[in-house]
Amino acid sequence: QDMVYEATSSGLVSDVLLGYNATVFAYGATGSGKTHTMVGSPQQPGIMVRALNDLFQAVKDSKNPEQFTVTMSYLEIYNENIRDLLNPSSGFLELREDSRGRNIQVTRLSEISTTSTDEVMHLLQKGNRARTVEPTAANKTSSRSHALLSVTVRQTSPLQPPEQMRSRIKHGKLFMIDLAGSERASQTKNRGKRLQEGAHINRSLLALGNCINALSGGARYVNYRDSKLTRLLKDALSGNCRTVMIAHVSPAAMHKEESRNTLLYADRAKNISTKASNVQHCCLKTTHYRTIISELRDEISRLRSKMEEDRPRSGDASNNRGGKLKLLREKIVSTFREQMRLRRRLMEYNAQLLSLSTEAEQQHAIISQWESQNNKLYKNKFLGTGGDGPLQIAWSELSFIEKEQERYAELRASTERELENCKQRGAALENELPSQISSDDERELLALMCRVHELEAEKMALQSERLIKQHELRRRDLVILRYDRQRHICEEIITRQRKLMEEGRVTLPPDLQELYRLYQQEIHASTYTDASPSYEVR
Repeated sequence: QDMVYEATSSGLVSDVLLGYNATVFAYGATGSGKTHTMVGSPQQPGIMVRALNDLFQAVKDSKNPEQFTVTMSYLEIYNENIRDLLNPSSGFLELREDSRGRNIQVTRLSEISTTSTDEVMHLLQKGNRARTVEPTAANKTSSRSHALLSVTVRQTSPLQPPEQMRSRIKHGKLFMIDLAGSERASQTKNRGKRLQEGAHINRSLLALGNCINALSGGARYVNYRDSKLTRLLKDALSGNCRTVMIAHVSPAAMHKEESRNTLLYADRAKNISTKASNVQHCCLKTTHYRTIISELRDEISRLRSKMEEDRPRSGDASNNRGGKLKLLREKIVSTFREQMRLRRRLMEYNAQLLSLSTEAEQQHAIISQWESQNNKLYKNKFLGTGGDGPLQIAWSELSFIEKEQERYAELRASTERELENCKQRGAALENELPSQISSDDERELLALMCRVHELEAEKMALQSERLIKQHELRRRDLVILRYDRQRHICEEIITRQRKLMEEGRVTLPPDLQELYRLYQQEIHASTYTDASPSYEVR
């Protein structure tokens, strides 16, 4: 077991922690040892157990284990029906996908957050007990379903200054699949329900085999919709994933034909190429704005609680209390206004930093465009050496932006210190309130003050949402421009390669000629669309 794990799957754990998707699945005839390889026994744990052990150990050994979140789900496909093995009472689940067939999800599938290997092992054992297993003539503990264990690892890490307003999120998934084995009724001697189960198993494995054949042969269209198994394995077979297929064969002569088919599919699967990319993205720290708003609302709650506290009063000192309360109220209002002013300034600085970040991306885009046009990489040495005009300007702008980012980061830190001092003064004033309130009129007046503060907090919430949306729109515009530039570069490469092959009198394969013809049609259609006039409905 240890040798198989080290040779096939141990390296996938580190890939998942880096934000890649990975899949391990066991393929073979019934009774050939697939469940033993994937699940194992307490004495000889399988790939699922060993991979999870290594995963949690790697998280524990990392510099910042608190940045990692690990969740898992466990399902089975039984007679083309999906069941949640961690919550069997939920019944059969639906498989949903978007209109383009890219994002495939199982509705109502439970996803449980885990923090230790022991916790995962308990859930894994619970799921295995719920799995459908029945004896047949070929295997006393035959799995009657396909089981899929999904482990999701999410790492959130802040970026370095001056981009504290953004954080990097790595999102990796590890799929471990124990397929049911292909069966022959003459060998398993199945009847009735067992025969129906075997038919569903064989049908889904046939669909998987057809997909492997199509992908290994370079087919332009692959039919994943023949089975729920192939729909769930779509990314593992052809998408953004690192995939390991462990083929199982039996030494028994009676399984000769199944062993031959397994080896044939395994050989074809070697020709399938997938393109795994690091799944990470940067997100705006909207929590920074939400923290400000939450602090304002907490302050309002504190004022109300102070106002509700009732203390016994003596009538003789009411006039003195009235004067003191008025002075205290003015101080509280003044302090709150000062806090609002500082918070607005913080919002402005954060907005400036977001804007500067977008402008820096624009300058990098200009430099990248210069790269593609001149077929060489830019370097800082171009700055100030009389290089290309637009490139010189871009580097100058980038240098200025970096200095501005440093300046605004310092201003923000200074304002945060001022705000903290102001909040401490406000808290001290609030503590004096209970001893000064003596009448319903005073309570009503303070209630109005609280309402004003509440409206100010809501206004700031709306302003922060508007700033975030504006920045997101600008960022998306930049992404669209970048993709458009990449498309033009690809068009240029394709055209030049075509010309080189024609000049060199290289005979083009028919399928390549057909692809180039389709490419020219696509370019012509997009050019026509861009040139078409737009009409305004009046």
